[in-house]
Amino acid sequence: MQFLKEHVINLSNKTVVDYMDDVSLSIATSCNGGGFQLDLTAISKHAFLQNEYFVADVFHESEDVLVIICRFEERSGRFVQIHFGILPHVLTTICLPLSALNGEKLFLERYPNVMQTVLRGDPAVDLEYIDSVYIETPSSRYSRKFMISNIELLTNEPECQVKEMKYIDEMGQNNFREWLGRIGSTLQLKARLTQAYEEAKVRQRPFFFDGERKFASNGFFRTDFDGTNWWLISPEGDPFFSIGVNCVRPNSPMKIKGMENLLPSLPIGDNRFTEAFDEEAFDFHIANLIRAFGEDWNNKWMFLTNERLKQWKFNTIGNWSDDHFISFSELPYVFQMRDFPETSLKIYRDFPDVFDPAYQDNARKFAKQLEKIRDDRRVVGYFMRNEPHWAFINKLNLVELMINQRETSFCKRAFVDYLAKRYVEIGRLNEAWQTSLTSFEDLFSSESFKLPKSVIEGEDFVFFQKVMIRRYIEIPLTCCKEVDPNHLNMGIRYAWISSESLLEGCELFDVFSINCYQDKPNKEQITSISKKLKIPVIIGEFHFGGADVGLPAYGIKATENQLERGKAYRYYVEQAASVPGLIGVHYFQYNDQPVLGRFDGENYQIGLVDVAQQPYEDFMKELTISHENVYEVRARSKKPYSVVPRFIAKTGF
Repeated sequence: MQFLKEHVINLSNKTVVDYMDDVSLSIATSCNGGGFQLDLTAISKHAFLQNEYFVADVFHESEDVLVIICRFEERSGRFVQIHFGILPHVLTTICLPLSALNGEKLFLERYPNVMQTVLRGDPAVDLEYIDSVYIETPSSRYSRKFMISNIELLTNEPECQVKEMKYIDEMGQNNFREWLGRIGSTLQLKARLTQAYEEAKVRQRPFFFDGERKFASNGFFRTDFDGTNWWLISPEGDPFFSIGVNCVRPNSPMKIKGMENLLPSLPIGDNRFTEAFDEEAFDFHIANLIRAFGEDWNNKWMFLTNERLKQWKFNTIGNWSDDHFISFSELPYVFQMRDFPETSLKIYRDFPDVFDPAYQDNARKFAKQLEKIRDDRRVVGYFMRNEPHWAFINKLNLVELMINQRETSFCKRAFVDYLAKRYVEIGRLNEAWQTSLTSFEDLFSSESFKLPKSVIEGEDFVFFQKVMIRRYIEIPLTCCKEVDPNHLNMGIRYAWISSESLLEGCELFDVFSINCYQDKPNKEQITSISKKLKIPVIIGEFHFGGADVGLPAYGIKATENQLERGKAYRYYVEQAASVPGLIGVHYFQYNDQPVLGRFDGENYQIGLVDVAQQPYEDFMKELTISHENVYEVRARSKKPYSVVPRFIAKTGF
């Protein structure tokens, strides 16, 4: 079905539309974003049940990545929207498998030339009840103009549009941009990195607290509250505020499958570059290190990077960093656990059936990976997981999703048992719930009844959701503590607190972790969480990007240039140091992401160094100053940097 032929278009936010032909539109929006709505007809509503894919072709020539949002909305207002990242100058087919509207996946598989594709909104929409389709773009630095054509529902996967062009050069740099600091040749690359390596031979001293204050020591990192501030305490008994950077690795692989039409010639068959190839990816970061340093590239990268981190006053190696580098360096580090326990049946996305005995068994296996770090005094602590996908839904009702599943999960059995014990007789449950069930067994067949909103939002559902989340936390945590009693369990790094129930069981952690992509840490929220749980908080991720260099996307928080980016970093870190309940902040990440995207399509300018291992000097200058000020700010002998940064609209997906 061709949507433009069949539907009336309703414009939003002063959007201007020109019909190019029966299947093509030229869309112009202001910097505030905009788009259009398609009110579905009876025929097109039925077509959603007859087809498998929603597709369209998009083209634009903006400076940065265009985010196209396709929103599918029920008459009730419930909706799911999909964010597609579209590169400038590349005719791109966006393709949505309609099955994805069940909401079970947060990130979708990439189609050719498409960047990150991510879901937002409610837990799911029902294809049968979709009433409207919206195609929009969010606010941006400038006004936007783009072409969209061939909006269709298809039964078969489409053949995606691909056009040959060398989007990047042999060093992985963007061919559609020029910027100060761009490397002009492999000879210049080698000269720059050789010089940096020689300069690094003036060894740096690790940056730790330099003072007379001491705390009791137990030989490992621990936490303490001094009456004013929470602190990490080093194995030697020194106060420690963790200033870390994530992903300290030589590699930042670019997914090349589906992007072949945009690539330069790759060194296929050249044995020198074997380590730069990895299944569906090629790593220009590693290739550039090989070009500069030859066979000894990894050792020289480790030496150079270790000295840079100390020069920049980092004191912690963050998540997902290279194991060889961690062994090489003397800096403390955090440990990210892998393969959080699962069950064969999920309640929603990655939330397991926590009453399934297999969850306990898998948690024991999961905890065994801590054996290798149990006696390592350099370990600050460990994270059990990062950003669970189920928690991305605001006010998620896990019990509603569980009770509506056709499968009989162990969680559902436990919920029915809880109701039977609480109400004893089905009549008392019917009276409380305003239902007409014949027995508690009826609850196993969700098709046979419909619960009123007051029940779904009522105390039974709220209580049992907390029970489920507590088991989700408590079972693996207990197993981890049995294997490694020495180190701090630093939680699961929620992306944000989408519901108060997410805090259930978190008082069992030694440190609560959250990722915080804001102008500055939320002091009120951090203080509230710390007091409620009676433990300190650490920020596992934050970042800032700049629009003045080679990447066409600038992350979740963005600035015009590297100097403003540095000021934003300084503001964030020094404000963080002034929050009594906060004991550290870890920046995401060491390297820039690839121009054509990592495995999932993210391609943000957020690194300390670019693809040629060149630091962003204006950014690093402000970053280093902030680190030098942290302990004085923490001790209240210096006020935190207070100049509010100037941000631009994000290009995050």
